[in-house]
Amino acid sequence: MELYLDSSNPQEILEARSWGILSGVTTNPTLVSAAGPDMEGTLGRILEASPGPVLVQTIGWHDPKPLAAQARWLHALSDRIIVKLPMSIAGIQALLQLKQELPNLRIAVTAVASVAQAYLCGKVGANIVAIFNGPLDQTSDTPVELVSPVRQIFTNYGFRTKILSCGRFPRLFGEFAVAGTDICTMKIEYMKLLYEHPFTDKRMAGFLNDWSKVFGNDTWPEN
Repeated sequence: MELYLDSSNPQEILEARSWGILSGVTTNPTLVSAAGPDMEGTLGRILEASPGPVLVQTIGWHDPKPLAAQARWLHALSDRIIVKLPMSIAGIQALLQLKQELPNLRIAVTAVASVAQAYLCGKVGANIVAIFNGPLDQTSDTPVELVSPVRQIFTNYGFRTKILSCGRFPRLFGEFAVAGTDICTMKIEYMKLLYEHPFTDKRMAGFLNDWSKVFGNDTWPEN
């Protein structure tokens, strides 16, 4: 499972990249607008900081013409951009048109919130289906189970569409991996939680305390 950072902040991207586990970056209109009015400059800085693909969303969801036009511009700007189209009739129409015009254009369908929507994405040949299971989980008492049935449907019909899950907490991250998610994206504060556990902290503090009682601040020799 690949790990992407959900961010428009180059400093955050470079920090996560330095950890050695980052495959790419996801963005959305909210993240890009939060970075300020220089949209093209923001996108350029994100592309420079990212170690791999960058998912960039088109604006709007009711008219396929501007969606397709924006997708063409983004594709011409960088072949590392994966264009995000909305889950809507217009979004699917734009996808079908673009796949005929630009076979090499990679497209993700975003804001997918049901198994039926995910099936449609697979059927029309989307490269990625971006499932909003993380945000959905925050509004329900139990995890929203979407990945496993979508994975089974894609297997049943030979769909090559990858599944992208939106993570919030380490519990969901693990469940996504078990269920067969191809890509998990999360904000940096959640990504940091993957490394943390109170038992780990307790054990490491105990080890260091026992060591220091005998050896003080000494460590093994360093070459």
